[in-house]
Amino acid sequence: MDRELREPMNSLLTNWLSLTQMQMGITSKLEAALQELHQLPLNEFYLLLFLSEAPEKKLKLQQLEDMVGLSQSAVSRLVSRFEAKGCGALQRTICEEDRRAVYTSITPIGEAKLEKALPTFQAVLAEEFSGAKFQNLLQQIMKGN
Repeated sequence: MDRELREPMNSLLTNWLSLTQMQMGITSKLEAALQELHQLPLNEFYLLLFLSEAPEKKLKLQQLEDMVGLSQSAVSRLVSRFEAKGCGALQRTICEEDRRAVYTSITPIGEAKLEKALPTFQAVLAEEFSGAKFQNLLQQIMKGN
């Protein structure tokens, strides 16, 4: 590969790797803060968040797969583990139109758990996004350097 092609690619690759590394770091901080302060893993937080924003506050497992970014079996295990805690945050119901489909819905207990965790989630993001390193990386990416 000649040098003219390699330099822009190296720059793009460097920016991509930096962005990925930063995203993983932020994800790790979100996970740690939510777990420590609310005993709520990040994927469970996302589950509650997406359900709270859904029409009628319920979604099919297939819809949750796409939103959470996990496989069907992983989402099913996630919901099952959440239910096994016995905290009453989620409820599963059979779909009236298609008896094979199952809805997962957020309960008032789940909404309260989400409301307690949201400020922590937002505080971590605010701290991470306000940093000079993050702003500089975004500027580099926008310039294409």
